[in-house]
Formats: sequence, structure tokens, C-alpha cells
Amino acid sequence: MTLVESEIIKNNPIGGGLDGFRRLFRSTCADLGISESPGAAEKIVLLAASPGGAASSDAARYLVFKLIVTLQDLSATRLFPSPNGLGTLSGYLSRFYSTVDLGNFDSRSIVPLLIKVLNKAPDADIWDAVNNLVIESTPPHTPSSTILSSSITDTPLKSTSGSQQGSEQIHKKLDERILQEISGCVYNDTKGFYEKYFEGKSWSSTAEQIIQRVNPQTTNGLWTGYPNPPSQSAFFKWFWKLQSTYLSGGRSMYYTSHNRSLAGSSCDRQPDLFVAPSGTITKGGKYNWMDVRVIGELKESVSKNYPDELAKFCGHAREVFTSQPTRLFLHGFIIRGSMVELWVIDRSGPYSCKQFDLHENPDRFIKVIAGYTMMSDEELGLNTYIKEDGHGKYIMFKAESKIKEKEEKEEKEEKKEKEEKEEKKEKEEEERLYLEDKPIAFQHAIVCRGTTCYRAKRLGAENWEFVIKFSWRSDKRRAEGELLRLAKEREVWGVARLFGYQDLDSIANLRQGLQFGEPRKSSPAISGSISQTQSRTKSVGSKKSLSRSASLAISREVTPGSSSSGQKRKQEQCDDVTELRRSKRSKSGSSRRREDITDLVTAEQSSSTESSNKYSVEKPGTTSLIPPRDVDDESYDNRICCCLVVSPPGRAIHEFKSVLEFLKVFRDVIKAHRSLYRDGKILHRDISKNNIIITTDAKKKEEDPSGMLIDLDLAKELGSGPSGARHRTGTMEFMAIEVLECGTHTYRHDLESLFYVFLWVIIRHGHMTNTSSTKPETSRLQNWYSGTYHTIARIKESDMSKRRFSDLLYEFPPKFDIVKGLAEELRQALFPIREESLFTGTYRDPDKLYKPMIDAFDRMIAKM
Repeated sequence: MTLVESEIIKNNPIGGGLDGFRRLFRSTCADLGISESPGAAEKIVLLAASPGGAASSDAARYLVFKLIVTLQDLSATRLFPSPNGLGTLSGYLSRFYSTVDLGNFDSRSIVPLLIKVLNKAPDADIWDAVNNLVIESTPPHTPSSTILSSSITDTPLKSTSGSQQGSEQIHKKLDERILQEISGCVYNDTKGFYEKYFEGKSWSSTAEQIIQRVNPQTTNGLWTGYPNPPSQSAFFKWFWKLQSTYLSGGRSMYYTSHNRSLAGSSCDRQPDLFVAPSGTITKGGKYNWMDVRVIGELKESVSKNYPDELAKFCGHAREVFTSQPTRLFLHGFIIRGSMVELWVIDRSGPYSCKQFDLHENPDRFIKVIAGYTMMSDEELGLNTYIKEDGHGKYIMFKAESKIKEKEEKEEKEEKKEKEEKEEKKEKEEEERLYLEDKPIAFQHAIVCRGTTCYRAKRLGAENWEFVIKFSWRSDKRRAEGELLRLAKEREVWGVARLFGYQDLDSIANLRQGLQFGEPRKSSPAISGSISQTQSRTKSVGSKKSLSRSASLAISREVTPGSSSSGQKRKQEQCDDVTELRRSKRSKSGSSRRREDITDLVTAEQSSSTESSNKYSVEKPGTTSLIPPRDVDDESYDNRICCCLVVSPPGRAIHEFKSVLEFLKVFRDVIKAHRSLYRDGKILHRDISKNNIIITTDAKKKEEDPSGMLIDLDLAKELGSGPSGARHRTGTMEFMAIEVLECGTHTYRHDLESLFYVFLWVIIRHGHMTNTSSTKPETSRLQNWYSGTYHTIARIKESDMSKRRFSDLLYEFPPKFDIVKGLAEELRQALFPIREESLFTGTYRDPDKLYKPMIDAFDRMIAKM
């Protein structure tokens, strides 16, 4: 063991981190009738390696999965280098997880590790066993199979760092998620960068004067005034003198928080340098992320670990976007010794200029440093659409009805008298809508839609009247305002009502004049964790499995008017992944021939209507997303910043005031989804806790919904063609199992996501409203957003089994004990057992899911 590894073990002790697994092992052995003897570990792994289908083998396999996940949660796994030096041990454990799931592992290889864990061996012995396991059981990694491959046929879902919140924002875990988030959209050496941001500005002449005053001198190619070596203390001593002498006249100033975390976030980050408005007042000696205008990082020399450095830098940017969620972009810089790299980060990712040496070009360095302090709000990337007066922050907005009136009468205006035109103009005056100080919803991420919602009202209004939403949709997607208008015309119940919307800006406009090359390719350790699901789909999809369960054969039944052959091939590849998973666990399906299954399908179709509907499922449509960018495609994802105003206003779903209100909200949201799907012919496709509100309209009637669906950014009108958008960034903890695997979407997947939100809010937020109980330090829900999409799908599937679901119910706070029966009813409706496997298909008759779920809520509400 190396000195570094010994230091990692010393600083990151396992402690009680494996105690939960040991308890689970003992209880599982008791359930399976296995005595706690030295041979118990070997018996368990032999069961885990046996063909699926039997409850005993599933339970044993879950133990192996649980051990891997538990080890991944230990901080040391993210610090230990992998066996081949590429990435960390955590990434290799993820790959071993897939090996176990496919049954491609030697059961004996995990026995030594299991015995050491059960016997509470010293930490060093346990980690040696982990390392030996991944070396023996993991095939060599092939770096060429990355997410940039254009041949991948799986849906290009893209994760974000938004899942890590609160106390879970541990830097190692969060930085790994950030690297996944920005993967494929980092651009270096952007042409035209310096010219766009630092030349021809209103402050350019002032910057030139500062350069003349500094009058930098060079000797033997070195700027004599710059510290050598540029240690942090030496740099700060030199830089503060430079600022106090030459830069004190700008709108902003440089500050540091390198030895103390900035306020306004639970993620303890300490930027070396940042720009904030001059005279910024601190509370308790702390500056706030709300005040940051530009971020800067200092390195004494060029680092060899570029990913870690980039993750830290973008981690600072994430905090800025979280505290200032409506800003358009953010400037930043990294100084490595004498090398300077300038950055801009927006909702499509970070990009930088070509590095320059400040010894060779001190004038440029001074101009840049001075420029950051003199930039206007618009140049700094702030949202200048939001203005402020003595009453607060507001936007100017014109109602949808007035815009329509203008369009309809545009041709007649030329013939009208001047008085009529002016009268019409007065009617069309924009209104001031004042925003609440804090948003009711926003995203903790950078590369995403940046959805941010505020409550708003007109000046003088007693109650909040509207919800104002800012977001960045793909330019390939239909505007949410159009879909809301369509929903209104089709009399959809329970969905936000449109007041108006307008596009404000776009990434293409913000990046105008820049030339981008190829995006920086992620290292195998980074891209591998994202692409595993995709590469697995490709490899498994090429195999023609003949062992399928009856329910799977029926789920492959083609709906009339199905898609083209190319789309069909793509869907079959996705189907093969799901089928392989299910067929492995089905006793009766494991050896059944295709002809036998066809007979079963025919028999099912010829039976009674009631019996047929019981199993008859809808074939999910092919994804509306296209694969990752081709070589000749545009260089980055163009997003459009839009502002949408809807009513009624509401509270975030986790701000419920009683359990009864919580239940009514969820029942009405399911009804709203049914109306959106049936009446509006629109599928939502992005159910999360941020897209459900508790309505607070003072004029609400008895028949009005208690909860509403918002955010139709990713919604799709039924029957419409592919949007052409490259990625769908989603919240993994709420994604349905089949969406995690294949990316196709039906109404069933939205209902499954609603169930996950239901559980999430109870477990993660239910404790906050109950002073008599405390939120547990750890939760099984953490596994719903840790690892690959494939891993998360496996964990969710296990958690939704009857046996493991009780573990989730155990995490309910006491005040929610009364709804445990309801939760179990909903689970049974969504995940019935078919052919001894958990069924996740979509019924052709939507009422097979909507009705039992709504009825279950009605009974619970009546009981309360």
C-alpha cells in the first residue's frame, strides 16, 4: 500500500459506514434460513450468481448490490485512484455493479471482501479486498466508448448537479456531478473571446489610462512587478497594492474569501478572488454569493489535474447561479503561475479564451483585471430585464390578450384616426409586475434550463396574483406558452393559466461573434459514468434474446400507426435492455421459446375484454431526442431565455401546512395530469418536486384544484414529431425506471415520477414540519441520484419491490404514519407483479392507473 493510500485511509476511516450493511446481511440470512456461519458469505454469493426469478436469488443479489453502493458512499472510494490510474475507485465499483447485474462475474471473487466486511477487519484489509475485486472482475476499459460517439442509439439524457443539495453537497461527490454536467460542452481557445468582452467598450479608454499609470516594466521577459514565485500570500500582497493604487475608481472591487466560506450556501466554498460591488457590506465578516459578479482562482503553477481544477472553478460558478438564478452568464478567470485563462459560463456550458502569459503581455492582464471592475450589469451577465424601484424588483409585461389584439388589428391601424391609435396604445401599455424577494423554485445547477419561479403582483394588489418563470429552453423545443395556450383552448383542468410570455435572449445571441472548436473531451473516468447506460444499451441491444416473459412479449405489441423502421430498430434496442433484465428473473420465461410466447399473446388477445385490458400495454413511442452532436452539427446547444407569466400563484410543494393539504394537492395533480393528457393531448414528461405547486389564489373556488402542474418546457403534444433537441436534462431522482434505461416516455412514466415525488417530499421534507422528530442523517433516496442511470434504475426497481419498499416506509416521519397504507396502495397500482417480475409497462387504457391512484387518495382524504 502506498503512502498516499495509507493517508487516505487514515483521514477517511470507515467507522460505522458498513454497519447498516452488516445488519441487512444478518436479517437476509435469517429470512433465507442461512445460519450465521463462516460459510454464510459464500452461500449468499452463490445465490446471487444463480439465475434470477427466485426470491432467494433476488435477495442475495440485492445484498451484493447494497455492498457496492455502500462502499461507493464512503468518502475514500472517491479519493483512491482506480487500478489503472484513470479516475477513482468509485467509477470502477460502478462498472462492477453492471457486471453483477448481467451475471458476468465469478461469485467466488467477492467472498474475501464480504468476509472481511462481516468480520470488521481493519480498514486497510477491506480496501485491499475492494481493490483486488475490481481488478479481477472488471474488464479493461476502452476509452473510445464515450458519450461523444455519434453511433450511440440510446436517449442522450444528461445529468446535472442539482440533486446534491443541503448537507449532501460534499465537494468530492458534488464535483464529480459537476464534471458530468459540463461534459461535452467545455470549449477552450475560443476565437474572438478577448475582442468580444474587452475591446471597444465604454470603459476601454479608462483601462488604457490605467495601463499607462501602472507602466509595467519587463526584464529578461519577466514583468518585474509580479511576484516570483507567485505564492498565494505573495500574490495577494502585490495584488491588493495594485488595486488600492490603480483600481479604486471602478463600479466594483476585488475581494477574497480564500480562508473563509462565502455566505448564502450550505456548500462550503472559498473562492480565491471575486468581484463584487464597491462598498459591499459583510455580515459577521462574511461576503455573500449574492454579491459575486466575477469569480477567480489562483494556482502557483500549472496543475496536472485539470478535471479537479475545472470542477472546483465551476463549483464556484454553480454557487453564483444558485444565488443569482436569473443571471444570463458569468465571467471568471484562472491564474496558474503566470498563465491567465479567461472564462465565461452560461446555461450551455463554460468556454475560455486562449491562455496568455502575463509576463509576455502585462498590458492585456491589466486591462482585463481593470475591465472586470468597470463592466456594466449587462456586460457582467446580470438579468437587466428585472428592474428595481422604491417598491421592489419588477418586470414590465404585456398581457397575452393585448398582444393578440395588436396582431388582429395591425392591418386596420393605418386607416384609423390618430385618436383611436393613441387610445389603443394606452390600452396596450405594459404593466409593472412586482416580484417576491425570494424565488419559490430554482435549480442548483449550471448547464440546465435554469428554471426560476417568483410570485408576483401588480402594485397595490393585496395578494400575489401570478407566477413569473424564467427558463432557458432548447431552440428546438416548442415554447411553453404555446402549449399552455393550447391547454387553455382545450379546457384542461389543473394546469397553470397563461397570462403571457416572451423570449428575452438566446445563447446564440450572447455568443455572437465567437468561434468554437471541438468541445473538450472528458476523461474516461468522467465520461464513463455517464455513458455506461448508453454503451450498455448498444451492446445488449445487438443481442437477440429468445427468452422473454409473456408480459414482455405483450409489451412489444406494436400500436397501429407505429413509427418508421429506423425508429423501430432503435426502440427494439431499448426494449432488449428491459427484456434482458426481466427475462433473467422470470422462471417461466427463461427457457420459453418465441413461438410459445406468440401463442400466449394470441390467447391473451382472444380472451375477454377485462382480462385483456389487465395485461394489454401500450408500446412506448420512440424518443423525440436525437443522438449527441454529429461532426457537422453546430458547436453548442442553443437555448432561448424566456419569461412566462401564469396564474394562479402558489407555494412550493414541500411547503404544505398539513398532511391533509398535502394529500389533496397530490390527488388534484394526478387529476390535472389526466386532463392534460386526455383533454389537452399533451404529455408533461418532466415531473419533479419543482413542477408542482400548492395553489394560493385568494379567489379559489371549491371546484378549483388544490395543486397544479407547472413547467411544460419539456412537454410534447401527442402525435407531434421529434423536436430535434439534443439533450433532456432531468432530475434523476424522479425519473421513471424505463426512462432511465431507454428515454422513451408515456403517461405511465409521469405517474411513476409523481409517486417518487410523493415519497421524496414525505421523507426529505416531512421532518421539517414536525418539531418532535429529526430528519435522518442518511436515506435510501440518496441512491436515486448517485451513479449511472443504469445503477439508479436497478436501485429504484429494488426499492419498489414489496420487500424493500418497507425500508422506505420506515423513513416516513411519525406524522406521516397514517399514509403508509396509501403509499403501499400506490406502489401496488404502479408496480404489480407479472410473471413473477416487477411490471413497469404502460397500460393501453390509462384509467388502469389513473383511477386506482385517484381512488386511493380519495379514500385517504375521506378517512382524514
